[in-house]
Amino acid sequence: MKAQVGLYHVSRNMGSWNVYQYNFVTATSNSSTKIDSFPYFEEAIKAMYKLNGWNEPKNISQRN
Repeated sequence: MKAQVGLYHVSRNMGSWNVYQYNFVTATSNSSTKIDSFPYFEEAIKAMYKLNGWNEPKNISQRN
């Protein structure tokens, strides 16, 4: 997924998973606002898909 203003993305932060919304994007940097925090990766991904208006994924797997 390419960063675009208004889209939501997931990032890890000290043992939890956070959903952020891009509010500024350039070719070399971006800025995001934290929307919510989740204890599990799967929950954060489901929330991100819902917020972006996408259909929920059938399989959720975490890449290390």
